Amino acid sequence: MLYKYTITTIYMEEKLLQNQTGQRASYYHWVILGVLFVGMVASFGMRVSFGAYISPWEYEFSVGRTAVTTISMISFVFFGLAMPLAGKLNDYIGKNIVPAVSVFIIGISLLLTAQATQIWHVFLFYSVLFSIGVAGVGHSVATPIISNWFVEKRGLALGLMTSGMAIGMLVLGPANLFVVEALGWRAALTIFSIMIIVIVGPLFIFLLRAKPEDKGMKPYGYETHEKASLDTNVENTDTDVAKNAQKLPTIGIFKKKAFWLLAIPYFVCGFTDVGLVNVHLIPMSEGRGFVVGTIALAISLIAISNIGGTIVTGHLSDHFSRKRQLAVIYGFRAVTYVLLILMQQPWMLLVFAVGYGMVEMASIAPTNSVAVQLFEKYSTGAVLGFIAISHQLGGAVGSWIPGLLYDLTGSYSMVLAFSIAALIMVAILSLGLPEPKRIKTS
Repeated sequence: MLYKYTITTIYMEEKLLQNQTGQRASYYHWVILGVLFVGMVASFGMRVSFGAYISPWEYEFSVGRTAVTTISMISFVFFGLAMPLAGKLNDYIGKNIVPAVSVFIIGISLLLTAQATQIWHVFLFYSVLFSIGVAGVGHSVATPIISNWFVEKRGLALGLMTSGMAIGMLVLGPANLFVVEALGWRAALTIFSIMIIVIVGPLFIFLLRAKPEDKGMKPYGYETHEKASLDTNVENTDTDVAKNAQKLPTIGIFKKKAFWLLAIPYFVCGFTDVGLVNVHLIPMSEGRGFVVGTIALAISLIAISNIGGTIVTGHLSDHFSRKRQLAVIYGFRAVTYVLLILMQQPWMLLVFAVGYGMVEMASIAPTNSVAVQLFEKYSTGAVLGFIAISHQLGGAVGSWIPGLLYDLTGSYSMVLAFSIAALIMVAILSLGLPEPKRIKTS
């Protein structure tokens, strides 16, 4: 479990330890990780559950599939655009304001969507408002917070946090399907929105802080780390806002080769996962004649494998070359796509699900970790946000191009072959990244 004690016990023991030693309890770093993990489960879980509402919205608002899927496309756009802004705001405002407000935006937007009487209401409340809320709890905000709280085991912490996305897919994806079928889409959105407001919201308000200094603490592993710049940042906490203001203009990252060596592979990553697989794997499998039970099992295996993949790669990024990790991740994903081209039997789909699931989200932790270290002189939240935009754009293109090529050729083989070639290309590009100094761990 990510929480070692209940909220009440945490508070009481922390106060006792502070009274006795003047220092905060060391386990609070993991409480921060736990809160962000829960936020990932809730936000990403509801985001990937979009498919459960497609048919109900078509029937409710008497519109076609194009209109409903446009809701998702616009959501991608606003989510991508909002991430750099959310990251930069979090860098400057600090505390817990941006993520806490964003959680309530998620809950309120879903509650308003449940009351929609016109399709444009859904466009406003879900495509725009919900996406802005999710961006405020996403990686451009959560990764800098984890980086602030962890010096040692930072990669592991990022991997654990990111695994919340897979847990959200595994838990909230089926839950939305079952509740929509049993009670209807309005009741489903109402139930989940209230759960987010009542359960997740208070965690972000009372427990989450952007920096350990906000709780009178130092980063995890501070005593043994050897990175002088981080040491300076921690010791001079009273001038954090001033130092943020003195950071180099964010526009400068676009002149850096390293930025493009992160952004281009991340675009292909988005094309091949949230675009191609998340949108088209089900119809692709149905076209091969696989039964619904087999397809559902494959989706579950992807989610389960995601958990192991994100945690393992997060841990490895503390000890091994991150650029080589990225090259292996993209290269291995290309291998799994060969199975999709050859797929004729159900077992091939299941093998693909396990292999692909291990690397689907595995690129997040090393990509974000490398970005934080390479661009520490800039607003890290904004940098991560711009890198994430490339992923979102890749996802948008990756959801549209495969459908177009399928209509033209009657097959997914062309787009799968293109994806394999693109993944091999970005695996090679990743090897050209500068190797940031890794923080030694004991």
